[in-house]
Amino acid sequence: MKRKLLLAIGLLFSGLTYAQDIPAKDVPLEVRNSLKKAFPNATKVEWEMKGDLYNADFDIGRRDHEVWLDRKGAILKHKKEIRAKELPVAVSNVIKKNYAGYRIEDVDRFQEGKTVLYKVELKKIGEEKKIVLDSKGSVVDRIL
Repeated sequence: MKRKLLLAIGLLFSGLTYAQDIPAKDVPLEVRNSLKKAFPNATKVEWEMKGDLYNADFDIGRRDHEVWLDRKGAILKHKKEIRAKELPVAVSNVIKKNYAGYRIEDVDRFQEGKTVLYKVELKKIGEEKKIVLDSKGSVVDRIL
């Protein structure tokens, strides 16, 4: 019993050390300025440290965004919530063809460098699927 309790506590603390909320004042000025320059309309900005990267979670309008920046303020990855109608035609066509009967519940667009992927949550009665597709509609097995 003690082992299980110690294991559970250890897992809890290891998860807490990976992503740690930090106040904006503790984020380097060049990182904060980079975010402001790239996303001047960002609101409700919350900062975390994930490994050696700064993670900003924020809203623009009613859309959720998440950005990973290095210590110099370079944006390495951007996740943005989008509407289903904003999916590329090739992606929409693959979903219509291969996932008939499902409705699109949620879509996130991930960009890292020039690579763009779409994570799509699909639902139909009693079933849920999450798929990741590239801009051409090919299903991939990873997310950026």
